[in-house]
Amino acid sequence: MRKSNYIIFPLLILLNIFVSCKESPVNHPTIYVKENDRTEVLKKIEEQDWAKQSYQKISNRITPYVLRHMNDPEWITSRLSMYWKEGERFTQCYINKNQDWDYGTGNAPVPTVRFPGMRRWNNYINVPLENRIPYSESGDMLGIDRSSSDKSYVKVPYKKSGHMIRYNNLDILKLGEEAAFLYWLTKDDKYAKFAADIYWTWILGTYYMEPPLDPNKATKGPGGYEPGGILGYYDVEQIHDNTQVSAAVIYDFLYYYLQDHPHEHLKEINKSVVEVSGVVFKRYIDLGLIRGGKRGNWNVNGFKNILNSMLVLEPNDFYKDGKGKDYYIPYYTEITTDYHAALPDIMKVWDEKTGLWPESPGYASGMIPTVFDMGLKLYNNNINTMGNNPMILKAVLANLNWLDARGNLVVFGDMRGGPFGYDIFEDVMAYYVKEGNQEGASQMAAIIQKGVDLGQHQRDNFDWKGISLYQPLSNVEGKLPFKESVYSERHRHVIQKNGNDADNAMMFTLYGGDKGAHLSANGLAMQLYSKGWAISPKSSAYESYWTEDFKYFSGATGSNTVLPGYSKGEIVVNGIDPEIGDNGFYNTKVTSKNCSFTDISASEKRRLVAMIRTSENAGYYVDIFRSDLDENDYLYHNLGNDFQLYTADDKSISTTAVNSLGPTYHKGYTYFKNPKKANWEQDFKARWTINAVSPSLVTDMWMVGQNNRSLFQVEAPAVTLRNDITPQAVNSSPEGTPTLIVRQNSNALKDPFVAVFESYFEGESSLVNVSSLEKNKSEITALQVESKKGLIQNIISSTDNESHKLQNGVEFNGIFGVTSFKDNQLDYLYLGKGKRLTLNDYTIASKNGNDVSAELRFEKGQYYYSSNDEVIITIKGEHQQEYPAGYNIEL
Repeated sequence: MRKSNYIIFPLLILLNIFVSCKESPVNHPTIYVKENDRTEVLKKIEEQDWAKQSYQKISNRITPYVLRHMNDPEWITSRLSMYWKEGERFTQCYINKNQDWDYGTGNAPVPTVRFPGMRRWNNYINVPLENRIPYSESGDMLGIDRSSSDKSYVKVPYKKSGHMIRYNNLDILKLGEEAAFLYWLTKDDKYAKFAADIYWTWILGTYYMEPPLDPNKATKGPGGYEPGGILGYYDVEQIHDNTQVSAAVIYDFLYYYLQDHPHEHLKEINKSVVEVSGVVFKRYIDLGLIRGGKRGNWNVNGFKNILNSMLVLEPNDFYKDGKGKDYYIPYYTEITTDYHAALPDIMKVWDEKTGLWPESPGYASGMIPTVFDMGLKLYNNNINTMGNNPMILKAVLANLNWLDARGNLVVFGDMRGGPFGYDIFEDVMAYYVKEGNQEGASQMAAIIQKGVDLGQHQRDNFDWKGISLYQPLSNVEGKLPFKESVYSERHRHVIQKNGNDADNAMMFTLYGGDKGAHLSANGLAMQLYSKGWAISPKSSAYESYWTEDFKYFSGATGSNTVLPGYSKGEIVVNGIDPEIGDNGFYNTKVTSKNCSFTDISASEKRRLVAMIRTSENAGYYVDIFRSDLDENDYLYHNLGNDFQLYTADDKSISTTAVNSLGPTYHKGYTYFKNPKKANWEQDFKARWTINAVSPSLVTDMWMVGQNNRSLFQVEAPAVTLRNDITPQAVNSSPEGTPTLIVRQNSNALKDPFVAVFESYFEGESSLVNVSSLEKNKSEITALQVESKKGLIQNIISSTDNESHKLQNGVEFNGIFGVTSFKDNQLDYLYLGKGKRLTLNDYTIASKNGNDVSAELRFEKGQYYYSSNDEVIITIKGEHQQEYPAGYNIEL
């Protein structure tokens, strides 16, 4: 028996600054568009090429199914995953202790919609719709192994089908959704008949199914209509209960057609489509409001699933319990309960300083698009959740800082990577146009155009929402800004960039480990970028969160770090330049156009990563990793089809195949295959080559030698399951990733790992030699890097507050410094957070003893300086003068 009063809701509170509300319309459609928008949408399709092409693609995709449906109406509905078999048309499903489907009971008068077989993901995707099994009484699915090179069809048993059932039904409902939209525009009944038959099969098959029961409370609740736990109505996770989203759209567009053409079964049970649909959608809503989670993306995505169902309901007085459209909506816009946080509390989750959501980018980047998308639906119903909520718009722009030069999201924590969805900027521009905010619309247009130019966003392939809401681009000439330094304290994550075009930009990330919020215990991990690609990425090719391989990808072994020791916990930023401004998120000043660095400590580990540009289209990275342990493995993964080891003078280093790696420091080591070993204590070079592109993309690593070292070449798992985030899909599943392990059996605080990386197209290398100026000192590390065209640079890193005199006339007190000479003429001195840097007769020093970030630069016969505090500058041992803080000032 259903319990009608399973929640005690608080009294409605007054509308606050988050929401302004007017009388709600009752006509359909109501999601995104109203009936009187139809003329404008048709005009847009006629006049705008992007809208016309998008519409044509939808029509081309749907019309063949619709035409077939006219002669074979069972073809599409038979491919829905249902309990088809008479006598087994279950009305009650049960969940087992593994959170998967166990068994069903009852027998409905019509086939009921099949419940997904598993909570867990499997490694299979559905075959094309044309090849799916019609009337599958067993629920078995045909699948393709997404991580195998063998793409043969495999029959996957129902109880092993992962999310294939839900995705199959969602695919078909989406076809119905698009057909319903075409009917709304064209008023052609053939589209309505196709969409309606899908809807009837789904709505009646759902109407007779009660919510699943979980006798073992494996999902943290008993199921049914009781509150608590994660169970949805038609998925083990309420966060995935999304078939209702498309179903509500079909109902919205076909609202009057469905009443004029009722299903025969409705006559048998003496119900209207509005009554039956209301029962189903209210079940989704009622369960959604007491399940899932109050925190994180679960909360937001839970509302995303049920908002359409709320919007298509009748007014409150239509229902005996008085709970209609206007009753439910405030539980998103205003009222926080024990089970879900409403919008005012959702907005508190975003960091006030950064505008970032606290989870990993793959989850965090989806939250503001979801909130804004819901805002547009409500806006169409005269409820504005955006206008008086500045955090929403701040969060929209914050995500730009997580993008690389190709528009892909940086990867850390649990995520796959890939492009950031530019539809959020389309959404905001549509809102700004409706609000008459031309300045805001122009800013969004510039961002959208950047996405189009990068090939990450297509304006000729919108869904029906895009055709209906999105606007022509105008005033797109504005330059899209980027930040050179971005730091999220919550995520323990730094991004630094030099340039923002895919061909020449340099970029690295450095971050500390965490657990929870879909972050991972990956140690002090680094990623380097070249030609817009993450060439040393964090690996993310795990099958699912529930499979064994996740332990490799979610831990330090899938990252570029040093083991054992620190994997998660607080970090200390010892120095960063360009420094983070008062906004607490990104820099507002740039000390040097050539140098940037970040130095982070965590537990016994300390890592400095620096980026040095040698020309407009070349440069290198420096990595200095200190670890106060006597056993250390330096792990480094790089993209490549080929991986070789060389001496410092380019002779091959011979390696020997071994049976094992010997001591291991993480359970993920079992995923390193085919190890080859060389005992090597001298300087060496490692070279990764991506010969799948032309010209080949090469990465060289120069590493300073140390005693008690051995080198291992291993094959690590694939970097990704995606085919769009590495050049020509190199090192994507099932291909492995060539990886280097530098094993050092001596203390790496005294003898740190010191490496220089250069990535370039074959034949375009700029580095000539890398050598050590100081070794075997825990406090100071110094290198000399020689480049072509007479450029010689000293790279200095220190961990104390003392003054150090080095070879070549260098004196240094600070965290990081660079001296650069070109053709025996000063190029620049760069002091990254320190008190003094001297090279022969040139000095830049703090005036008042504070640490400064400063540069003295010689360019086109003139000296310039930049500094964040007062400095004393000496030139050629003669000219000495005090200067105030300032940037790019001519002396």
